[in-house]
Amino acid sequence: MPKDEHNKAAELHENAAKSHRTAAESHGRGEHDKGFEHSTQAHEHSTRAHQSSTDAHERSRMSRSEAASKGGKSLSQEEHARAGSQSHKNDNR
Repeated sequence: MPKDEHNKAAELHENAAKSHRTAAESHGRGEHDKGFEHSTQAHEHSTRAHQSSTDAHERSRMSRSEAASKGGKSLSQEEHARAGSQSHKNDNR
């Protein structure tokens, strides 16, 4: 389940990046009204992406805590960070 949440967060971050690029292109062409519109969308996407990332991180932390309390193995923070970093690298292909 946490992997799906991290994938959702990554998708939202990509939507924000696309909106930022579109806004920059519009501003570059002098289409400032469109650029402002896209900048506003980018901000909204970024806000949702940040919240989704925060939620996914918290749920992952809780899952690790539950697994540890039940005697199961859980990822260390370093292993978790590496896995998340690898996931983001794969999304940028």
